[in-house]
Amino acid sequence: MNPSAVRLAKAYEPMIKFVGTRHPVLKHDKVLPHPCTVEGLMPGSAQATPVADFLKNYKPFQIFPYKNPNASSAVGSGSKYQYTERPLKENEVASTAELPARFQYKPIDEAELESINSGGAY
Repeated sequence: MNPSAVRLAKAYEPMIKFVGTRHPVLKHDKVLPHPCTVEGLMPGSAQATPVADFLKNYKPFQIFPYKNPNASSAVGSGSKYQYTERPLKENEVASTAELPARFQYKPIDEAELESINSGGAY
């Protein structure tokens, strides 16, 4: 008898083993509001704003396509972009330093700076 044929005749047994039993499948009988919601607001209720209405008024940012008015002069000047100064609009800032504190970069403390300079070794 060929031993390799007997070994191949066994059923496949996966190498990964899961600890414990299967998790039970929970059946949700009724829809409940999310614990973090405001005043128990439910999706699809009369107080909730439909997604289509919300997205119609939501404009996170504007994209302006770049158009170079002086394409021929840009080749000679070494830059294809032209800076035009304009006044800031509402809710625009000129620098990240003007952002609220929660959006600014956190300063690096001395211990972290030493760790960076030493290559990550303590």
